[in-house]
Amino acid sequence: MPYIPEGDRPSLDKKVNDLAEEISENLIKINGTGEIATFYEKSIIEIFNVLYNLELGKKNLKLDTKPKILGNEMFEVAKGHDHRPSWLGEMNYSITRLIQLVPRKMVQKGAWKEEFRYWVFAQTVGALERAALEINKKNIQDNLTYVLNGMVGSLFDIKDEYKRRVNTAYEAIQIRKSGDCYDGPYHTELIDVKDQHGNTTGWQEIMKDYRKVKTENKKIE
Repeated sequence: MPYIPEGDRPSLDKKVNDLAEEISENLIKINGTGEIATFYEKSIIEIFNVLYNLELGKKNLKLDTKPKILGNEMFEVAKGHDHRPSWLGEMNYSITRLIQLVPRKMVQKGAWKEEFRYWVFAQTVGALERAALEINKKNIQDNLTYVLNGMVGSLFDIKDEYKRRVNTAYEAIQIRKSGDCYDGPYHTELIDVKDQHGNTTGWQEIMKDYRKVKTENKKIE
């Protein structure tokens, strides 16, 4: 979960913004869209390498890129926690903010028309999963497997939260706009949520037995 204390956020936000600015500028230079996944994946792997080396106890690391600086900040902010690796929440928070901020900057700079489309979701999720799979291949010390497990687990968690909090809402809007594409015997259905004046304020998903619905419709016919 990316819900770290409010006081821990400002320094991370600054480093996240710096990285998002760099990624957005690089995308603009190449007139990029899908390449956003490549920049995300590369950044995440760099962040992991810094965090792993810090867990090894290495000092005076060369923090010569924006992802490395962000990884170091995650570690510093998380110092004092009573568990290992202590930076997982900070990492989750930072990557969650990053994948929202880059598209926003692309719109603000006039390079993209919208912050979120299905292709943005697919490229982002692909980057998170590929980064996790790449990190999982790394050779690490046996006593530091908790670093690997935590990083991979957190990346998949970010992906799942992104699906639940962002893409699910986007899907609901598209269903209302263009119609559903699920019509089998088992699927969810959107219903309107209305305020006291009867105005639709949002939607909820419900589950019902479409086999029964089809049977009842046949009886009516």
